[in-house]
Amino acid sequence: MLGPQHLEHLLTDEERKTFEEQGYLFVRRALPPDMVKQLEEVVDWIWRNPPNDDRDPRAIHPPADPKRNFFFPNFLWRHSLFLELLDWPTTFPKVWGILGWNIYSYHSHLIVTPPEVDRGQPRKTFGWHQDSGRVNVEMESSPRPRLSLKIAYFLTDVSEPDKGNLWIVPGSHLQDRLEIPKDGVSQPEGAVPVLAEPGDAVFFDRRLWHARGQNFSDQTRKVLFYGYGYRWLRPKDDMTIPRGLLERCDPIRRQLLGDGTCGNGYYSPRDEDVPLKVWLQEHGLL
Repeated sequence: MLGPQHLEHLLTDEERKTFEEQGYLFVRRALPPDMVKQLEEVVDWIWRNPPNDDRDPRAIHPPADPKRNFFFPNFLWRHSLFLELLDWPTTFPKVWGILGWNIYSYHSHLIVTPPEVDRGQPRKTFGWHQDSGRVNVEMESSPRPRLSLKIAYFLTDVSEPDKGNLWIVPGSHLQDRLEIPKDGVSQPEGAVPVLAEPGDAVFFDRRLWHARGQNFSDQTRKVLFYGYGYRWLRPKDDMTIPRGLLERCDPIRRQLLGDGTCGNGYYSPRDEDVPLKVWLQEHGLL
């Protein structure tokens, strides 16, 4: 639920400038240590006991291999702590500050990256890409439109390289193409690993070119990714939010979970469709 604490973390002019120019933004210590600990415990449970009820072919079902990268989408409804992060006070104000009020969480996934079994292989990254798949082929503008962003919440320490870091090319959100070295080992020009501590949050524009690095440490990396986009974007996950859970949420959280009054309300919303807008108006932020 939104409250006075959200007003203490509005997007600043400097943060907006950084995000517009670099395509990403750090919020250090976005989560307190006790929250990080609780979230990690929930993630560990899902990792060790992957649910069978998710139809998404990207989801990993039992048995999970504890030595391989674990990717699990559509996790928002799995635990109340995940819902808390949807409108977390240190981060969510910056989401609406960048995207506006006609938004929801169209995509979520968690990733667990265990240490590499073969430590002798060359360091490399996997899958340089911009998010959103066919959007990057079928949209006609250049540079491509932003449409959405993600927040990565780091639950484990990746403050040094070679810990399964997220890799990015700052400023590449304005480039439709990225020159990727063909040797499979070298990084694109300007690529850097994201160095974050537990509890840090990293915002990044969906167009920012990014990839996954390898984990040569002795620690398993754990990260939660929250995607926010405009309400007229189709969900990227099945979004299997139980109706009973939706009804127990406050109006703004229901908006963020994809609720609305009718189909047209996603394109031409009334106040009933977008309680976030109403809240912002009441607090003089529009």
